[in-house]
Amino acid sequence: MSRSRILFFLLSLVVLLPVIFGTLSRAATDQPADDDALSKHLSVFSEVMSLIRRAYVEETSIDELLAGALDGATDALNPLSTFVPADEIDAYERIRGIGPAHSGLTVGKERGIAFVIAVDAGSPGAEAGLKEGDILAEIDGRSTRGIPLWELQSVLAQEPGTELSLEILRRGQARELILQLQTYQTVGPALEDYDGLAVLRLGRIEAETVEAVRELLQGLRQSGEDKLLIDLRGLAGGSSEGAYSIAGLFASGELGRLQSAEGAEVRFEGFQAQSWTGDTVVLVNAGTQGPAEILAAVLHQRSAAQLVGQRSFGLAGHQSLVPLSDGSGLLLTDAYYTGPDGEPISSSLVPDEVVGEVFRPASEDETEIEDRTLQRGLELLAGEDEAAEEVA
Repeated sequence: MSRSRILFFLLSLVVLLPVIFGTLSRAATDQPADDDALSKHLSVFSEVMSLIRRAYVEETSIDELLAGALDGATDALNPLSTFVPADEIDAYERIRGIGPAHSGLTVGKERGIAFVIAVDAGSPGAEAGLKEGDILAEIDGRSTRGIPLWELQSVLAQEPGTELSLEILRRGQARELILQLQTYQTVGPALEDYDGLAVLRLGRIEAETVEAVRELLQGLRQSGEDKLLIDLRGLAGGSSEGAYSIAGLFASGELGRLQSAEGAEVRFEGFQAQSWTGDTVVLVNAGTQGPAEILAAVLHQRSAAQLVGQRSFGLAGHQSLVPLSDGSGLLLTDAYYTGPDGEPISSSLVPDEVVGEVFRPASEDETEIEDRTLQRGLELLAGEDEAAEEVA
């Protein structure tokens, strides 16, 4: 698209965006529409379109404009929403089925900026050196600012063996990486020992993860352990139902709900016999998203687990691809998951103990923040703060 067409798109988007976003927001909150305000926006948009078609220096594509405007509107909703053109719908359905299976990357787009939400352990993305929070500036020499989210996900879901040249921005520094797409074995749940304290890493939250976690917890109890640290940092995507099932190993009763805009609810209950009743600390950060946030919220509210680290991503929602009259579709959040308190997980979980980011040159060891977060979690789990207070 030429520079002049981009300017045209941006001008029209400014006008159209409030109309679409306002309509979707009212649908989500069940607020009555303001017919006068809606008519005013539509009138202004129509006037702008007419003026541009009569006076703009270059010929413009109405279809291209509307597609871009709708993509911008879903971008304004949340980083995981997207507009999919009609001729891409069938292919995108297949892409959604692949998800991060060839890259290990969960990506989002906000205000036109593409970024990495999380990277699966042992995945091609991890091997390439990508980390959560990295900005995807270019893919194969093409700026991602002009690539809608559905297309970005499609690029990352290409056939195994495909090699992608990436330019990323990390802490203000540009880097060039090579990502080779491959299928990979998802890392399962595992226990590690840190100075006599057990640390549980899940790898990815899926329905089949539940039994493996149950066995690990039962083994801990049988060995007499009563302290556990659960590391949910950089854990995004997966199964929300699996998250509630894992949470049921720690707590009983109502664990949360799935609440839609229409008021429909699905309730999730915990198991009667809990597999773990000991002290628990949970590590979270900005890469903790979706099912991992559900698990962290339940453990915090039902099992008195302490949250340590940085704020979570802040979006545990159910997404649907809603068909439009012209055959295109909108992928948007049509329901939110909640914790036991019934509050939708639509904003970041705030840790009880925040381990803040510290600026440092990009050449320094980038595992420092992770190590500090882990160390602080282990200190709290061991009760070192309480021991220090007793001595004082």
